[in-house]
Amino acid sequence: MSSVSTTAPSFAHRFLAVADWLEAEGASRYAERIRSILADSGALTTYTAAFCGLFSAGKSSLVGALAGTRLKTGANPTTADVEAVEMEVQGGTLRLLDTPGIDSTDDRHREATMNALYQADLVAVVTDYQHVEADANLELLQMFAESDKPLLFIVHQVDKHLEAELPFDAFAESVRELAADYGVESSRVFFTSVRPSAHSQLDELRALLVASAEAALGMDGEPMIRRLVEVAREGVTACCESEWARRAKAVEDAGGRAPQSLDEAREWLWDAKRRAEAIAAEEAERRQAQNALVEALRDGWLRAVDLAQIAPYETAEKGRRYIDSLRDDFKVGMFRSAKKTEAEREARLAAFVADLKEKVENFLVRPLSSEMAQQVRELGLQAGAEERFIERCQGLGVSVDASYVQACVKPGSLVSAEYGHQFVRDVQDRVRREMRAQVQEIAEELAAAVEERLQMEERARAPERDATERWCQVLRSYVEFGERYESALAAVTQGEVPRGA
Repeated sequence: MSSVSTTAPSFAHRFLAVADWLEAEGASRYAERIRSILADSGALTTYTAAFCGLFSAGKSSLVGALAGTRLKTGANPTTADVEAVEMEVQGGTLRLLDTPGIDSTDDRHREATMNALYQADLVAVVTDYQHVEADANLELLQMFAESDKPLLFIVHQVDKHLEAELPFDAFAESVRELAADYGVESSRVFFTSVRPSAHSQLDELRALLVASAEAALGMDGEPMIRRLVEVAREGVTACCESEWARRAKAVEDAGGRAPQSLDEAREWLWDAKRRAEAIAAEEAERRQAQNALVEALRDGWLRAVDLAQIAPYETAEKGRRYIDSLRDDFKVGMFRSAKKTEAEREARLAAFVADLKEKVENFLVRPLSSEMAQQVRELGLQAGAEERFIERCQGLGVSVDASYVQACVKPGSLVSAEYGHQFVRDVQDRVRREMRAQVQEIAEELAAAVEERLQMEERARAPERDATERWCQVLRSYVEFGERYESALAAVTQGEVPRGA
């Protein structure tokens, strides 16, 4: 954090609103800690170092020795209270806090210890010579190693050391290695004793505390601001903790593991969204391709109907000759007998019908039916559906007979010498129209069958799609909450109430 300079008092005052917000959010413990820091009239000019550790680690005697005074000590861990001694340093005051033992059985004492630690600018974990690796001490090291608060590790009562049992240098090295595992540099590891000891670094520890205080107090109130920000951020984390756990559990249930960080969750969400989009795109592309294929087949079939040569010149000529026989002036025979004329008309009709029927069958129905059946097979429909459509294709046809052709005749047009050509076109148009209707009906039913198959395939992929969508939902929920959490942290770091509060 950069120096807040002369703005420190007004900036600190903004944390009252943050404290009110934390209390409203159920984090009253952290709200009280902020108010306690703000209520300290000397906070702006005071640098606080808190000493914590097990009961009987010698914290009181150590603090007293550092300050040149004598502190009262409790006979057991349930009678200890937080005590403070102050030392004047350049720029203000160095306050040393002697906290109750962290192994106290009284919840009030544990809370008092935690409040003191939160108000501190520096934390010193104190262990007596004989309990360096006590679990409680290591847990404290772990807790504060993860924060930005300066941390010291002090082995007290080193006057108990027996050189004959273990060289002190070897002992000190093992302690420094232990501290290094928790991120504590060797320069912040001290060995102390209030009794005479060649190994005591009491003076060096005092010098470091004074130097740290004077350096911090030279930044116009920044130590207090740091404490306020730290407590406010811890309060935000406490407010979000249970919801974090719930959303992390939802992610773990959906994906088998929870993300280790918000950035990792963002990466997972990005991948999940790409997968969901890929599934949707695959389905859309397949649907589009299948629908386009059916449309292309239909268009091809209809084009084949339109282009089929069902009335070449010879056939058309027979049609025109039949029309000529229908005119009133048409007579056959030397005596132009009605019977011969009618017989000729029937013969011409039969010739045209036979020729037309053959052409329709050979140049339209048969090749189109075969082509359609083959293309239906290539679609890969269900066996039952494929068989049904092949039968439909094989059943294509137009019943061309005398009455079919006669129905196309327009008696009123017989007077025109050119009507024979139009008549042949009318017959062809009727054949094509009826064939187009049959092809269109098959194409529509085929489109419905393809749609049904697509829906079956999509239903088969529904579990994968649903799982992917669920995965996206829980990750999105996790990330959105995480971003609100980050936003809240950023807000309180600036002494502002988080938006939406």
